[in-house]
Amino acid sequence: MPEAFEISHDPKTLELEEADDGRARLVLTLSKLGQVTKLDFFLDADEAQALATALTR
Repeated sequence: MPEAFEISHDPKTLELEEADDGRARLVLTLSKLGQVTKLDFFLDADEAQALATALTR
């Protein structure tokens, strides 16, 4: 998946990628105390639009 956007504030990283099926994949990563936790969310078009609207307020 090609990466479209990344923000990194150690120890946290947010990545936004476009999935092969056209959905957006949002990946949140936390690296702390030697442990890495990754959460990923696949967003459909409506969810991506709602997130974009919330972030531009």
